[in-house]
Amino acid sequence: MKGFYLLAGIAVMAVVGCSGCRNKSCCYNKDGAAVVETNKAKVLPADFYGTYTGTLPCADCGGIKTRLKINRDTTYELRSEYLGKKDAVFEESGVYNIVAEDVIELITPSSGYRTYYKILDGAIALSDSTGMITKGELAEYYILKKQ
Repeated sequence: MKGFYLLAGIAVMAVVGCSGCRNKSCCYNKDGAAVVETNKAKVLPADFYGTYTGTLPCADCGGIKTRLKINRDTTYELRSEYLGKKDAVFEESGVYNIVAEDVIELITPSSGYRTYYKILDGAIALSDSTGMITKGELAEYYILKKQ
């Protein structure tokens, strides 16, 4: 009799866990418990807008002091200062797109060049178009922290 109640309890959990799954797909984990997964992309945190700063690595200078401001109206402002170089401060502004669940794409208006950043908690990291970030010794130097 206990087995019947256990089986009935698991069936009820599965039905309750998966009820109303119009935009969700249901499955079970290895323990038999119902798992609900959404098909929607992760929603970006509302507070990812703001100013991020840090010093990115540079092959032939002391680093690239960077300030990136991400605005709510899908525009950005970027200031890059190549440390130790003369007349090496560059400023640009343009638009950005959200291209993956937590990746933004900056588009330089003059050239169409695209740069990607993965949104982290309180920071963003220079990445590729899929959100893959640098790993290893220099990984921390590719992160800009929110101010």
